[in-house]
Amino acid sequence: MPPRLRKNILKAAALFIVSYIVILAIWMYVKEIYGTVLLNVISNIVGILMNAAYVDVYREEDMFTVVFGSLKMGERAVPMSINSFTYNVPVALAITAALMPFIKRKMRAFFESLSFLVLLHIFYVLMLEALSFTIGNSILHTVNEYFFLFMHRIMTRSEPFIIGLYLFTVHKEL
Repeated sequence: MPPRLRKNILKAAALFIVSYIVILAIWMYVKEIYGTVLLNVISNIVGILMNAAYVDVYREEDMFTVVFGSLKMGERAVPMSINSFTYNVPVALAITAALMPFIKRKMRAFFESLSFLVLLHIFYVLMLEALSFTIGNSILHTVNEYFFLFMHRIMTRSEPFIIGLYLFTVHKEL
């Protein structure tokens, strides 16, 4: 292994470990605020799309319950854990930080990876909340459940690595 490559690998590994610890410490405080804001915004959008009034988000220990109400369907509660869609954020941001020394346009790459994370979280919450409104229609419910499970699998298994692969292939220095 060439010495330059070894140096770059060690540099990236050290940056990953240090940034992961720092980002994890910060994320422990920011996670609940981020999740609550995201749930409130997306729940309002889902309420408009599904012709239901968004009532509130209630917190019960580590679970959040989004409540919708409508005259036609009555009251609907959608339980969800913020951890189910945000636990990969520290790893994804640490991978982003580890790749920063090898990227020319650092701010653009950082905002692209952050935007990708937020968009995935928006789609996840949107699919989960919309899933509760499609229970009466079996075809629509099956399609929505498929898309939700697909999003869930992407987020739980490959979200940080998709970001890392994207940053490495699109933004790396030549």
